[in-house]
Amino acid sequence: MTRSGDGWVRSEPFFAVLPPPGGQLNRVSSGYSTVTPKTAEILDILEETERSAREFLHNDDSVNAYFADPKVKPHLKPTSWLSGFVKLMSKSTVIVKGDMDLKALKSACAKYKIAYHPPMHIFDIARHNPEFSKRCGTAKLEGTYRCISKELDGGLKKAFPVGQAHNPVFDSAMTVQIAAWLAKDMR
Repeated sequence: MTRSGDGWVRSEPFFAVLPPPGGQLNRVSSGYSTVTPKTAEILDILEETERSAREFLHNDDSVNAYFADPKVKPHLKPTSWLSGFVKLMSKSTVIVKGDMDLKALKSACAKYKIAYHPPMHIFDIARHNPEFSKRCGTAKLEGTYRCISKELDGGLKKAFPVGQAHNPVFDSAMTVQIAAWLAKDMR
């Protein structure tokens, strides 16, 4: 999102995938992926095969299935894309739940020998986990979202639709909406 006058403009849906580092990724889980149901089923079968009959798998079967998925292929960016992204991030406020995504970006930058630029500001909704636990009985992202969903801005719900948790796109949508809800209460 970028500021436009007194408001905000949301760009096209944002989802980027970088090529896997050679020899470092050999399994992709459907539960944490934005893929079609067909690919999710393939990934589930491969994951079960890995548990029960590993000798029938190649190390990169699930990786190949993931990167061939129609929801992933259009979002595959060259590693050079990361350089521009971290420069933009250094001038931005980044909304996160915990620091794992930022650690992953920093690690990817190191792997691809790209200068890492930390965000100008970080709004981490995980700082509010104790409050979420008291109010909602959980601090997990989906549980918190469901707990406060009636209080969330309808325009944000339309701009950032939510589906199943652990899908990176939907997790991001929940995080943005919860951050806006928290920011409203902080005024």
